[in-house]
Amino acid sequence: MPMRKIVMLGANARTQRSVSSIQLPSEYSPSASSAPYFNYSPSDFILDLRSHQKEEESYYQNGNSHNEDEEKKQLKHLLHERWENAKQYNAFNYSLNCMYKCLDGKYDLSMQLNIERGDLRRKPMHFKNIKEPFNHLRFNFTKLHDNEILFYLKCDSDPISNDPLDRHLVAVNASPLERDHSLIVPSVNKCNPQVLTLQAVRIAVDLMLLVDDDMFHILFNSLLGQASVNHLHLHAMYWPYDSDLINRKCEPLHDVPGVFVIRPPCWICPAIVFQLDCIENYEQFKMNIYKCVEHLTETNQAHNLFLARAQPIRTTGAEKEEDRRGERPQLVTCYVFPRMNMIGAKPPSNFNPAANELAGNLTSYTIRFFESANEQSVIRIIEEEASLDDDSFQSLCFDLADVLIGRTVGTSRPHDLDFLEGLTSPEIDELRDSFQSFMPRSPSIRHRNSTPRTHSEE
Repeated sequence: MPMRKIVMLGANARTQRSVSSIQLPSEYSPSASSAPYFNYSPSDFILDLRSHQKEEESYYQNGNSHNEDEEKKQLKHLLHERWENAKQYNAFNYSLNCMYKCLDGKYDLSMQLNIERGDLRRKPMHFKNIKEPFNHLRFNFTKLHDNEILFYLKCDSDPISNDPLDRHLVAVNASPLERDHSLIVPSVNKCNPQVLTLQAVRIAVDLMLLVDDDMFHILFNSLLGQASVNHLHLHAMYWPYDSDLINRKCEPLHDVPGVFVIRPPCWICPAIVFQLDCIENYEQFKMNIYKCVEHLTETNQAHNLFLARAQPIRTTGAEKEEDRRGERPQLVTCYVFPRMNMIGAKPPSNFNPAANELAGNLTSYTIRFFESANEQSVIRIIEEEASLDDDSFQSLCFDLADVLIGRTVGTSRPHDLDFLEGLTSPEIDELRDSFQSFMPRSPSIRHRNSTPRTHSEE
């Protein structure tokens, strides 16, 4: 039987990928791709990056060298090698040419200038809900070219999926923020919408445990939370500056063991915090993150996730403690940022508060904003476009405590909050405004209880 010839639309590689509506055939097999597999097992996990690096240094200082695993390339090196190799295939919209600066102030924010990303990245799609059905006619990751796929993921001893046909790939981000900025697409063949699954959480945690670099992060943006494509994906990237978020004191999430919250003024916006402090808690760690995100999704609450290596979480002591001597463990930590819903597609102007920005790693799309921005102006934008107000976050924390413990949602909520149940965030804001006089915004850093209008209300 003659092989069917598939003709791609468009004049060049970038145009083909952007306008083609041709899908991968159902019989497609990853063996047809030239991208390699990265095989790993739980024995490769690095729980504490600090102690691992010290052990590595001691190992090499004693004149030893790795012979037994010499043929097995580390994930970090494979990612970099394949990402650099993709340049020769015109896989990127532009060459990285970024400037950085650190903003003076309380939170040690860092800012990147990336004009090309603002100008050349794919136009964000318009969404109305957190859960929207997958649309084959819109751009999705089944349309990636082979030279854009870096590698596939496979866990040897504990399969990521029960379906042997599932393909979990890592691909280039055509409009990167930094070197090796890539996209993680779990079960690309399943065409799942941009809703975080337990399988996706597992892949994110596994990759964090496999990369021996404290500048490596994994991020997730939900729909209405700055996601631009409705096909399940996460971001894997490096950032050259530490987020000051990892140095901040947290507080317990009510009676839930091992789960914490951070809120202004300790940080620029509120978040739920999870940390993997021992490998025995691996399953519980993943499940807690998934239950949290699942609840946010079911309640139509936009959210962002930021995974990093952080020092052990503190609930006492100073508001901020840096590990300047490099003595404390560096543990995989997940920050979940519930946020205001952004209805519609917002074109990039100054910067868009997504997962990386809420963690203090900012990207400016204009030289004017890059030169003029300060901590106060950045926090003002985050408060207006992303940060939940105190009352909404407090109510959410009560409900999440119930979800994570296994109680009926609403059990922990004080009686004086019951009358808010069933109201949407805009309705709560309208109710609050009817009892409060108007107070003009001032560019101060202190936390405010008032909630500005969303773009959909303007």
